[in-house]
Amino acid sequence: MSVLAPKIPSTPMANPRLQTHKDELSLKNLSDEVVAGHIYSKHRDDDTVKIDVNNYISFLESIFAHVDQIHEASFQGHDGRVAFSEDSYKANVTIDPPLDILQKISNKLAFKSPGTEKAHRTTLEILDILMSYPWEAKAILCLVAFGSDYGHLWHLNHHSHIDPLAKTLANIHQSASLKKHLDSFKYRQVVFSSRSLIFLCLQVIKLMNQIRLFAKFDTKEIPELASALRQIPLFTYWVIHTIVASTAEISSYLTNTEGQSQIYLNELNERLNAILNILGDYLNIFQEQLGEINLFRWLIDHIDLYPTEITLVVSKLLEGKVNAKPLINCSTLMEEKIEDALREKNVILLISGLEISNDDIRALNLMYDELKREDNYKIVWIPMINSQDFDEEARKRYELVRSTMKWYAVQYTTKIAGLRFLEEIWQVREDALMVVLDSKSKVKFSNAIHLLRVWGNNAIPFTVERANALLRKNWPESTIVKFINQPRLQSWIDQERSIIFYGGKDQNWIQRFEEKVVDIKNDRSMRDSGINFEIVPIGNNLDNNNASFMSRFWITQWGFFVVKSQLTGSSASETTEDILRLISYENENGWAILTVGSAPLLVGRGNLILRVFEDFNRWKKNLNLKGFPNAFQDYFNEMALQTHQCERVTLPGFSGWIPMIVNCPECPRFMETGINFNCCHGRNPNN
Repeated sequence: MSVLAPKIPSTPMANPRLQTHKDELSLKNLSDEVVAGHIYSKHRDDDTVKIDVNNYISFLESIFAHVDQIHEASFQGHDGRVAFSEDSYKANVTIDPPLDILQKISNKLAFKSPGTEKAHRTTLEILDILMSYPWEAKAILCLVAFGSDYGHLWHLNHHSHIDPLAKTLANIHQSASLKKHLDSFKYRQVVFSSRSLIFLCLQVIKLMNQIRLFAKFDTKEIPELASALRQIPLFTYWVIHTIVASTAEISSYLTNTEGQSQIYLNELNERLNAILNILGDYLNIFQEQLGEINLFRWLIDHIDLYPTEITLVVSKLLEGKVNAKPLINCSTLMEEKIEDALREKNVILLISGLEISNDDIRALNLMYDELKREDNYKIVWIPMINSQDFDEEARKRYELVRSTMKWYAVQYTTKIAGLRFLEEIWQVREDALMVVLDSKSKVKFSNAIHLLRVWGNNAIPFTVERANALLRKNWPESTIVKFINQPRLQSWIDQERSIIFYGGKDQNWIQRFEEKVVDIKNDRSMRDSGINFEIVPIGNNLDNNNASFMSRFWITQWGFFVVKSQLTGSSASETTEDILRLISYENENGWAILTVGSAPLLVGRGNLILRVFEDFNRWKKNLNLKGFPNAFQDYFNEMALQTHQCERVTLPGFSGWIPMIVNCPECPRFMETGINFNCCHGRNPNN
């Protein structure tokens, strides 16, 4: 498909009634593919010789402005009597052009016969002359050569009435012949009009030069830039081709010979208008993306690094401007200006889609009630809705979610201007993100949703210091105990008794586990030594709400692991190994955690735990010497060395920081990373 499918211009300079029947002059045989083949067979992007394209554009505009004045005076019968203003002399633009190059181009342009084929060959010859110049420079130099020659003709014509030398030269160049055609349609179509071919060529060059200014940006920031730059050589060809064809038309006036076909000129007009439309579309996209780039860089500079009022940061983040739309107070359903609602407050930004979980909403409402007592914090919900999904169904879902909240919410139709910042810097993904900022926009905690899920209101005020204090506790206290409905559990923990927490997806495994526990507890050696241990189930597979319960359980384990890894590093530690090992058992038939009080000793896969119980007679002799927890642990470790099973950890789509390097919980190797974290302990997974 042609990249330049001709479009009908908004104000076309074409006259269908003047068309001829010389079909052989049509551009249909010069497709973009054919032209590109000719160009790229010899030419590549080259900026060996650079020129100031903008200065050359100004130079040409000066020439054309003065020629237009002479045109107008001649058209009204006032030859030789144009009074140029003093400002026109002061504003005169000077350039230092490559005269030899311009002369060569002028020679190629001079007195060419009309027709597409001749213009095509001449265009390729001019491109050869301009081999070492950038594409926009090739176009502007060709137009300068045209403008110099054309301006010279009208300059001679203008001064021929008062200067004998000018009169003689004008006679040689036949410049007076141009006046005869001033009111002809074709002359106006070629040069004597604000929508003429030469004017369109200058406009194309301007836009190409503006496109080139964006080349300093990464194509990741402006994805369509590469496509636009690839088309610049083709556009340059058509500019030069049009200049060649226009020069031939003007030459026909001087020599009183046949000019260009009207069909040909109409097609060139359509072609250039199509190019202008394409370049204009690109520039509109680039300008919008440039705004996004500038906002992205502003947010990077002003969030966390440079003290900035939180009201300004929130406004810019939401809409890219100082005065963003008011927020909705979900408690009163009234609108409040960001300036009034958030001034001098710590702000918690809750960023999520419309599928935020009910568990998170409940925790957030409890947090809101706690924070409201001192009124130092304000919560703002930023709903992440694709602008293409702004439909009635999404609106109803938005209003439903908003109705469950008590804090501030961004209005439904707000297209988040700082989306790139949210995705690339704060790493918003599928899951909710909760960022805590102080009144000067310094980030106090970048991923506080995990603090809330694990510790609830105990995590307030959501600072790194508070998180580190919470992490100093044994992790089962934070992630396991809260899910237990056992009245005596705290007493067992205080007495530092041996406790086995267990769960799994397979009810048969759970039943076998519990039966084995009964057998061991009833064993004579256990009764005689007075040794005992407790078992505590997590979840109930017979409960209809078990899936939701266990979902919260696993999200809590993940939350602890992410926070721990973020604050202490993602390298292996005893705590992160244990909890990651537990997480890797999420889809196992069974699993168990052995603790002494709340201090974890081991986390094991169900089949290995069951095997240790089944082999009780082999290690019960160590009970009196080592005690139950150590005897169990030693035999478990011995069996673990004899078994092999790859560890797989599927990382949910959490927002914010996540560990990209994870140590295997079973061996010292790094887990392979992809969608999953995998480790086979250095062995073949098929064995």
